[in-house]
Amino acid sequence: MNCNTALNRSANADKWFAVPFAGFPAFGRYAEESVTKPLVAEVHEDVANYYASFEVPGVKKDAVKIDLNNRLLTVTVEKKEKRGESESSYTLTRSISVPDSVKAEDIGAKLEDGILTVTLPKAEERKPRAITIA
Repeated sequence: MNCNTALNRSANADKWFAVPFAGFPAFGRYAEESVTKPLVAEVHEDVANYYASFEVPGVKKDAVKIDLNNRLLTVTVEKKEKRGESESSYTLTRSISVPDSVKAEDIGAKLEDGILTVTLPKAEERKPRAITIA
């Protein structure tokens, strides 16, 4: 077996694991449409808050679900696309770890211009403070 044959078999195996029924016409389209894809996310912080921003273009807020469970923030988006007469849907999801210093009861979210921003307020004891010299 030459190197190219081995690479082709490896690429085919990778494709099969990603979409296992793509080679079967009756199942291929369904399999590709039901694949869960990750959301693109960015995390940053300032003095008072942590922020998690997710790219969700063309999504309305009723298609977004946000959960916090055991310091794991999970955002799930059900996205629908229309192609001619058919409509397909798929799920985008992303989970990020949340520091235990976050005040869970004050977490907020807003969706604006295709960007979902989740604000995670820091607890008072974790905010930096200036110390004066006596």
